[in-house]
Amino acid sequence: MNGPTTCFALSAGLLVAAWPCAAQSQDIPDNLKGTGEVVIESSGGTLEAAEKKAFFDPFTRDTGIKVVLVAEDHAKLLASVQLGQPANDIADLAGGQLASWIAKGGAEKIDYSYFAKETLAAIPEPLRNDFGLGNFTYSAVIGYNTKKFPEDGKHPKNWVDFYNVKEFPGKRALSKCEKMVESGLLEGALMGDGVPVDQVYPMDMDRAFAKIKALMPDVGRWLVAGADGPQSLIDGEADMASTYNGRMAAAKEQGAPVAFSWEQSLLQYDYWVVMKGSPNKENAFKFLAYISRPGPQAVFAEAIQYGPVNQDAFKLLPKQLAENLPGAPDLIKKQLFQNYPWWGKTGPDGRTNYEIAMEQCVALLSQ
Repeated sequence: MNGPTTCFALSAGLLVAAWPCAAQSQDIPDNLKGTGEVVIESSGGTLEAAEKKAFFDPFTRDTGIKVVLVAEDHAKLLASVQLGQPANDIADLAGGQLASWIAKGGAEKIDYSYFAKETLAAIPEPLRNDFGLGNFTYSAVIGYNTKKFPEDGKHPKNWVDFYNVKEFPGKRALSKCEKMVESGLLEGALMGDGVPVDQVYPMDMDRAFAKIKALMPDVGRWLVAGADGPQSLIDGEADMASTYNGRMAAAKEQGAPVAFSWEQSLLQYDYWVVMKGSPNKENAFKFLAYISRPGPQAVFAEAIQYGPVNQDAFKLLPKQLAENLPGAPDLIKKQLFQNYPWWGKTGPDGRTNYEIAMEQCVALLSQ
């Protein structure tokens, strides 16, 4: 019998072609097989296409459980869950949204007994929340214009450099308050003020906003959309920017004079979440256990180039790709996992850290 080990002895470059071999149903544990369906909310587009190729179609083929996709509508879905009639079984939520869904009774506790021990061991702890399983990873990074700062010369490498206008003169681009979490605005400010990566949380908001305030005279553009980071560098509005690895990589591939650094980058992630009271929750747990294995994770990463959550998946990818994805074994040592639970934590007044930070941020930027 051709098991996963035999199939993946092929070169990493043949991964996608080898996938049918690696995922033959006889290699799937009996506890993941079943009948019926699992209904999953999907955002469509290239993400859905990658998930269909790596997760949805193989899961149905190998387990006998049908995947039914419905259009993403988080507000409608949460309302249906709160009424006790979940519109579907699984949703993909941004990491920062999970705490709110838990607080509102929207998430089912995940039964990790369906997962193989080696699968769980290969998934970093922040991606194994009681109520959410990591879907994929991406990163907020420091980008810069290579005409101003050549890659083979002196260029910014971390947040200390980003905030050092004497050593690295030039305009900066930072995200506005509504993108505060996604861009790592406060985390970057603290690391820029010398706080070690492992001491960023719990965050000293006053210290972070003081650092941002000091930089404000040198901010050439406040960013509101994902594309704004590289565009601010291309347009000359900024010489370095807080931005996203995928946007920067795409701009560089298209010939733009930009580059970015992984050092002190923020490792961010989405969660798969099973709806509270899901009518097909056992099938939902089986789906999550199936797709979290290294084979499906690697196929997904090749299809869309987000970081896989299973560290063993990197071993199955082409070397050049594996080394340049968020969360890669060598890169993860330079990165900071964004602490979404901290952002969602409430104080004595009932307000979350996010709400408190937003109030301070809006007040600062309106000065």
